[in-house]
Parts: sequence; structure tokens; C-alpha cells
Amino acid sequence: MKITVTIDQPTGDFQDRLLALLAEHAATVELDATWTVERAESYYRCLPARARRIVREAVTRDGYVPADELRDDENSSLRGHSAALSRALRRGFRRGEWPENMQSPIEAQGPGFGKVVGYRMPDDLVQIFHTAIKKTDDSGPFDPRDINEAVDSFQALGDAINSPIPKKSATEK
Repeated sequence: MKITVTIDQPTGDFQDRLLALLAEHAATVELDATWTVERAESYYRCLPARARRIVREAVTRDGYVPADELRDDENSSLRGHSAALSRALRRGFRRGEWPENMQSPIEAQGPGFGKVVGYRMPDDLVQIFHTAIKKTDDSGPFDPRDINEAVDSFQALGDAINSPIPKKSATEK
């Protein structure tokens, strides 16, 4: 028997209770940690422009992009690019779009220290991300949820700044 459950934007309490129930039956539960076009599109949309370029170039080049193709000049750094790729992966987990153990779709290549020599995407993900990037290009680069989350955050900040400071009563002085 195979049961597939998809829950869009679960509340924290619901997600915690569901995960606790699944943990009781962990021996027979398998989380779906495969990349789909929808997941790839969501991942790609939430990347900053420089990290998107890495993914796009890797897809265009059949899974591998040399770092020299990404640098503006031979002395420029790619520092921080891998962090953006990792943050997008964690963000998707927090949103409930994929499980925590989701494989990163692209990894920095190098000696483990010093300059990155390139980025590699597994061969089986290249076509999935190609389709996702095309869909993103066709529909627009922004994820409305990201915009809405930013607007909500700015609105809350504005409300906090503009709210009057409560006056103390005569008995509180």
C-alpha cells in the first residue's frame, strides 16, 4: 500500500502532531525526498540572482559549471554563493515543500578549502531543473509567497513603529 499526502502550508501545531504520528510508524513511513519540477521551481524562485545564475549555468552546461565561468574576473570570489543555495533548501523545508533530508540539487566542487572550482548538479536533476527554469521564465521570476511574506513583515514593522506608546496611569508612576 502506498499513501501520498500533500499538505500546503500546514500550521505549526498540525505539522508537529502529524510528524509525531508518523514517528510512531517510522519503520513503515518513507518521506518523498525526490526533486519534482514543482519543487525545483520553488527552489529556483527563492534564490537570489547570483545563486540563480549558478543553477541556470549548471543546467545549461549539462550539470557542471566551472567557477571561472561565474567569476567576473580571475580574482573575484564566489564566497557566499553556497550559503544562498543552502538557505533556499532550508527555507523550502520550513515551508513544508520537502522533507528536511532533501538532497541539495547543486554542490560546490573543490578541494575543500580555497577557491571553488565549479558547481555540479546530479545528471538526473538537470532536465527537472531545465523544465522548472523554463516555467519560471514563462511565468515571471518572483514567487508571490515571498513578496507576500516581505509585505507582511514590513507591515508588522510599520505597525510597531507607528503604534503609540501606552501612557502610564497615575498608579503606575
